[in-house]
Amino acid sequence: MKYNTKTLITLLFALLAFGLWADFYDSVEDLRGMPLYYALQDLIDTNTYSSYDGAKVFLFQELDNNSGTVTCVYTGKIYPIEDDYSGQSNPNTEHTFAQSWFTPETNVKKSDLHHLFITTMQVNSSRGNLPFGNVASTAASDVYYDDTPWQSYRGRDTWQHTVFQVNPHFRGNTARAILYFHTRYGDSLTQGGVNMLDTMIDWHYADPPDEAERNRNDMLYSFQGNRNPFVDRPEFVNRIWNPSPSDDPVVDLVPALRIDNIYPNPFREVLNVAIDAKPGSKISAGIYNLKGQLVYSTFLEDNQRDFSWNGKDGYGNEMPSGLYFIRISGNDGTDIAKVLYTK
Repeated sequence: MKYNTKTLITLLFALLAFGLWADFYDSVEDLRGMPLYYALQDLIDTNTYSSYDGAKVFLFQELDNNSGTVTCVYTGKIYPIEDDYSGQSNPNTEHTFAQSWFTPETNVKKSDLHHLFITTMQVNSSRGNLPFGNVASTAASDVYYDDTPWQSYRGRDTWQHTVFQVNPHFRGNTARAILYFHTRYGDSLTQGGVNMLDTMIDWHYADPPDEAERNRNDMLYSFQGNRNPFVDRPEFVNRIWNPSPSDDPVVDLVPALRIDNIYPNPFREVLNVAIDAKPGSKISAGIYNLKGQLVYSTFLEDNQRDFSWNGKDGYGNEMPSGLYFIRISGNDGTDIAKVLYTK
């Protein structure tokens, strides 16, 4: 970080802010579910900064500047920059919550640094306004990285939606930025046909806040006057979207039964289906056509957690190309996914 006068003032205010926000969340401590969501919305609606140009100067020269260099959050590429650079070319500025998703569009949303990050121009363009999600096959997806383990992917998820999968190093930061924006402004998490909530929760707990992210949150509090509560209090994610007497994310976020992955998708010869389920669960699986007719079924014995389908019905007849549904069921619930069979 370059310690010019502005930086030192910012850091001083950040230190003062730490003492001021120690009791910041006292008024919401006993809340769960949507009451907590709306209470946090009221608590963090204090940002009114609306200069996008000013936000970019602060982003490149102070907030994410490390001794004259900045880093692309999607690829890990490091760029040396001049002291008057603010994203005029490459690298530039990513709106994690895409501007086309704003309802309505405002300068405060556009300038909100809690969801602004530095990215390589090409990757920023490739991500565009795609929803975030997990690709079904990394091998069939476009990959973007400068250094391992910063691989980010653009590809199709198991439902054939085109999504952008952020590298493991930064996906938690992405999730908390998205959840912050949804809480602060109320804009929808369903974009491009994808409801991002479950993925954002998973990414949030897979990559928890670190010291750098917490320091960034402090600097933003001093600059624009509000905080990201999911950086300060990660358990709030679970309290809002998986409310229970316990805040333990391990207990609340482990699915009882789900289709974890299907690959390859589309497939020509053999489809592999991986399942996540509690130990000892008895599971049945079926393949259905678009008319809802069962064309293939199987049972998973003991702790078997995967099965394959070769595109044939239970009598060995080859099924026509097209869209099929995979349905798994057991004592702990059901899950459904789509797959495309091509010959």
